[in-house]
Amino acid sequence: MMDTQEIVIAITKQGAQITELCRRMDGLEKLTETVNKLAVGVERLATSMKTTEENVDKLQTDVAILHDRPAKRWDTLIAAIIAALAGAAITYFIK
Repeated sequence: MMDTQEIVIAITKQGAQITELCRRMDGLEKLTETVNKLAVGVERLATSMKTTEENVDKLQTDVAILHDRPAKRWDTLIAAIIAALAGAAITYFIK
C-alpha cells in the first residue's frame, strides 16, 4: 500500500504529465488550424488555376482565329484575281 508521501509524489507527477499533454495539445490545435488554412488556400488556388486555364484556352482560340483571318483574305483575293483573269481570258477569246 502507498503512504501519503508516495501518493503526493504520484499526483505531482501526473499533474506535470497532464500539464505537458495540455501544452502539446495546444500546439496540435495550432498546427491543425494552420493545415486547415493551407487546405483552403490550396483549394482557392486550384479554382483560380482552373479559371486561368479556361481563359488561356479562350485566348488561344481567339488568337488562332485572328491568325487565320489574313490567310483567308489572301485566299479570297487570289480567287478573285484568278476569276478576273479567267473572265478576261474568256472575254478576249469570245471577241
